[in-house]
Amino acid sequence: MKLGKYNFKLTSPTVMGICNVTPDSFSDGGKSFKSSDALKNIKEMVKNGASIIDIGAESTRPGSDPLTHIEEVKRLEPILKKLPKNKFVISVDTNKIETQEYALNMGAHIINDVFGGSEDLFYLTKKFKTGLILMHTPAPPKTMQKKIHSYNNVVQDIKKIFLQKIKQLEKIKIPSSKVWFDPGIGFGKNLKQNIEIMQKINQFKFKGYGLLLGSSRKSWINSIDKSETNQRLGGSIASALYCYQKGVDIFRVHDIKETSQSLKIFEKLCSK
Repeated sequence: MKLGKYNFKLTSPTVMGICNVTPDSFSDGGKSFKSSDALKNIKEMVKNGASIIDIGAESTRPGSDPLTHIEEVKRLEPILKKLPKNKFVISVDTNKIETQEYALNMGAHIINDVFGGSEDLFYLTKKFKTGLILMHTPAPPKTMQKKIHSYNNVVQDIKKIFLQKIKQLEKIKIPSSKVWFDPGIGFGKNLKQNIEIMQKINQFKFKGYGLLLGSSRKSWINSIDKSETNQRLGGSIASALYCYQKGVDIFRVHDIKETSQSLKIFEKLCSK
């Protein structure tokens, strides 16, 4: 698959490593806030099996405040300047068009937009010949958990939004192979809704398009089995294996080595 100037081989399952260049993300806030730490952690994640690194400069945990695009770019710049652009796929997690354009100009291969993308982003994607991850959320992080009662049917409501996005993408002629949909586990959903989304996640598998799961270490696990964020490896892997069976292509995770290993072993056990 060609993303920007380079060709990459992305097979299913693909593990995406999370690099939060933030002091306040829910699980690993501060771990990669210094650019030197971020670069070191990225190198380690690639070594452990991550084919994509997703770099985010703004926390999107429930209740978090937004950053300006100026501050976002300031955090991203020293990392994007130093990363090789031909070794692994670089995804930038941002919902601001100014930051999205900056990241693409700096050589990012994918924009991961938690707000599901915009027409402006789609035209930028076409211009740079890059990829898209389009997530669902009913509202910004500050207020999203107040929207859990806004659905008629959580799966069908999200599916309807994604189908509308597909119409936009087709109109602009974005190749379906370069787009992944993410139903947004934990973004404006309660436990029952998160479970239903994962149980029916195959309904978001549209012909030609990819599917991403971001369930790693999130509070839905704590709602089933009381645990701190760094004690949720078992729940994270269980959800990954379950959803892999249902057609998920990319797994956005904190624990790269363990997730990569579990998927490899699971694939081997399921092979004939």
